[in-house]
Amino acid sequence: MSHGHADTIVVAKVAGTDEIVGGYNPLAWNNSARGVYEDIVEMETNDSFIFSLKNGNIRNSIISRVKDQSKALFYYKSFHQYNNGPCFGRDFVMESDVADFTQDKSCWCDYGTYEKPIRTTTERFSIVDYEVFKVIKNKIKIIPLDNIISLFK
Repeated sequence: MSHGHADTIVVAKVAGTDEIVGGYNPLAWNNSARGVYEDIVEMETNDSFIFSLKNGNIRNSIISRVKDQSKALFYYKSFHQYNNGPCFGRDFVMESDVADFTQDKSCWCDYGTYEKPIRTTTERFSIVDYEVFKVIKNKIKIIPLDNIISLFK
């Protein structure tokens, strides 16, 4: 999905809710990295964060910064890429048993690697749609939050 790209923001609309969840990865997604485990590689960073935007009440939105930098991100190796998307620790994970995040309820949000949970439930969910954006540093362009939310209406 984003192999080789650094400074990316994932934005995803949760099916059946008014929630938009996502995260920022300052590192390059790398499905060929080597790690302790056979199929995943844990990546370390202090700069990653995850978020949840509530369309009904923006004041209920959440941003959660990484607290366990050694497990901030994990990458599935290339032979698992067909059904796994970005994984922000175990706190926001995009995966699908049928290689389509919109078709099964296999994505999930938990709590542990980041400061606070971004959803009030740990139930698995589908994603209606998602986008991955590349952040261009040193060029400031402010996009109103309402514009981002309107992409998923």
